[in-house]
Amino acid sequence: MVEIRTRPLCVYHANLEPVQHNMGAGPFGRRLIAVVTGGAFEGERLNGKVLNGGGDWALIEEERDVLRLDARVTWETHDGAKIYVSYRGVLRPFSEIRRQGSAGGTTEEDHSRLYFRTSPVFETGDSRYLWLNDLISVGVGGAMKGGVKYELFEVL
Repeated sequence: MVEIRTRPLCVYHANLEPVQHNMGAGPFGRRLIAVVTGGAFEGERLNGKVLNGGGDWALIEEERDVLRLDARVTWETHDGAKIYVSYRGVLRPFSEIRRQGSAGGTTEEDHSRLYFRTSPVFETGDSRYLWLNDLISVGVGGAMKGGVKYELFEVL
């Protein structure tokens, strides 16, 4: 069996608007839209800020206690490059996020009770960061006060 190896890419956090838009039940679950209002990312090869205006078009499957992420954000590196980042992911059990959020807590370090994983895809035309266009990455997420935080890894 092949062992999958990774190396740290960066830690990324996104600030979310306090009010999220509940679109109600639909054919695939309940749609919830969260607007990204900023944030930052920091790593050995990648540093900068998250620009205002991104979002997550999440789908909640209440009966399975699962939230499916569908996020899109724009990053600006410390040296001015723009990077479009999109990711899908799974968060379960969703009730744990709700419980901890209503208690004012965080799930950042609690990966044993919470499965919060993403698969970011990067897109840029800046020659300094073209290497991002051709890599596979994974993220391990957690909720924090006012947003979300991910540790992102490059799959080698």
